Amino acid sequence: MKVTLLGHASVLVEMKAATCLMDPVFHDPFEDTAVVSCPRRTIKLDALPAIDLLVISHVHLDHFDIPSLAFIARKSRSCDVVCPKDHTMVYVLEQLGFTKIHPEAPHKHFKLRGYELLTTHSNVTNVTEIGMVFKDASGTFWNQVDTVISADTAAGTLKQAGPIDLLFAMYASQNFDFFASRGTSFPHQMHAMNLNNVMAIRPRLTVPGSAGFRFAGTGMEWCNAFLFPMSRERFVADLARVAPDLETRIANPGDVFEIKSGEVRHHVAASPIARTLEDDTRLLRFDPTAPIPPLQDPNPGKLSMQELRASVEDCLTGFIRFARTAYTAADPVCDEYRRLRATYAVGVVFDGSPERWVHLTFGPGAVEVTETEGDCAPADAGHRIVASALTAWAARKKSYFYLRAFSRQWNLLHAISVEAGRAAVEPKQPQDLLAYYLLRKAPGAELAFKLWLDHQLAPYAGQA
Repeated sequence: MKVTLLGHASVLVEMKAATCLMDPVFHDPFEDTAVVSCPRRTIKLDALPAIDLLVISHVHLDHFDIPSLAFIARKSRSCDVVCPKDHTMVYVLEQLGFTKIHPEAPHKHFKLRGYELLTTHSNVTNVTEIGMVFKDASGTFWNQVDTVISADTAAGTLKQAGPIDLLFAMYASQNFDFFASRGTSFPHQMHAMNLNNVMAIRPRLTVPGSAGFRFAGTGMEWCNAFLFPMSRERFVADLARVAPDLETRIANPGDVFEIKSGEVRHHVAASPIARTLEDDTRLLRFDPTAPIPPLQDPNPGKLSMQELRASVEDCLTGFIRFARTAYTAADPVCDEYRRLRATYAVGVVFDGSPERWVHLTFGPGAVEVTETEGDCAPADAGHRIVASALTAWAARKKSYFYLRAFSRQWNLLHAISVEAGRAAVEPKQPQDLLAYYLLRKAPGAELAFKLWLDHQLAPYAGQA
């Protein structure tokens, strides 16, 4: 068995009986144009072999890349596809022309001619995802991808699959909560869990995997200093401290791992398909003291001020209408803001024009709305966003993953009570109201993700 890292989470598994590709992302940038592979790499698509099996772990855009899937559909459309039971994935794969799609639950054990597959479980509840074990006569490879597992999951997988020769282990804890809370602490619990999982699995060789990207779009580079508190080197060093008998390697795009006769050999830069151009992981160095730039609108679509103002006004008008009617509709999120006697503000940043504000005061029976430009009354919670980002978000042309670099949120909400003569303060984290409106309550919100998918699929229409 040969396992090739193509970059980030993209892995090619070549067995005697089948050639398998998992989570293909071939082009930079990806993730809605927000990120690039890091280390920097190049891929020779014409060197990619025909694919017998395509595996997609989950729907996050750094694993479920529509341009790359479209390429595979043209090259190997008749291949089998294994994915989680996620109707979004199935819809896109069908639109691209794949016909042998197998949505599977975790713990599905395929015993095929010459090799085996085992889908592995994730303990998270907010995303449907699987890892994958590949096994043939030469050995066993477990690609954990982003699945959050427990000791029980590890034990159950080992019981079904047997000993693991090569593990691409989850190691990173991307600090995406930073965008909402500005928290920059070290992920102690997640790091301990990841180390303990490797110790429970005890593979012949462990490789920190599935976390090889950095933000690189216009106006996004600043995010890297806050989002990646765990490096590959730190994970390997800490694993050596707690389990010095376990062998580890750090892999770059183009590295090949060969499993044969109970051995795992690491061949650096051996792939004819992928090649590392530069180890630029220094650009991911965690530095929570780095400056956060002021919000500025790059306006990548070059929309006119008139177009931006019209779309922003349309969005804010709908947001205000929603806030005013939410009381009578007994909306649970707005009810929480009301119980907290909260104020909430939305600020929209225009290039060269005053910021546009909507300020909400949640009273006992109604919401008071104040609209201003340039300045705004203090608010307990809120969301500032640049005009072009809000326009793209409302039009379902960009995901919030891309837009987070162009918005800022804050939350000072808390509940106060008196217990035994002492004040008690409890932090409260209701959903961000602007995001809640756009994702759940705006006209057409129930089709929002489909509209975004259709926008991504548009360049490949008719290829199926």
